[in-house]
Amino acid sequence: MAASVAAQAATIEDQRQTIVELQTPVIQVWEGVLAMPLVGSLDTSRAQEMTEALLEKIVQTGSEIVLLDITGVPVVDTSVAKHLLETVAAARLLGAEVLIVGLTTRIAMTLVHLGLDLGGVTTRATMARGLEFAFRRLGLQVVPRRDGVSAAREIADDGEV
Repeated sequence: MAASVAAQAATIEDQRQTIVELQTPVIQVWEGVLAMPLVGSLDTSRAQEMTEALLEKIVQTGSEIVLLDITGVPVVDTSVAKHLLETVAAARLLGAEVLIVGLTTRIAMTLVHLGLDLGGVTTRATMARGLEFAFRRLGLQVVPRRDGVSAAREIADDGEV
């Protein structure tokens, strides 16, 4: 009986951990670049778990840039904005620059009306714009391909540099 209860408790803990990981995924999208898409509401407990998961991944990967994607956050109020700013500050202490991406016009207006100081926070409207910023910051370049050959290679093969 005790073994059954212990096994059930272990299963529940495993399921709880899986749910936490799904709620706060941290994805390495490129060497030096992490993305954390947020979906749903943020409360204090979830924000703390999110920050801890992000900080651990920054240390594990040595990433320099984090894209914090709030596209899926339905409401940004004072509490949510405070959690986001705390996450930005904690990541900075580890040497990572955090961009908040996925801003809608409604969220931008809300943040302005809340009177929060976002002067030190880099923002971009979309994940694509955030990735462009990250690549530029890391000295990387995305080159369009034509017929499976990069434009840079075509130029080099033509002898024009």
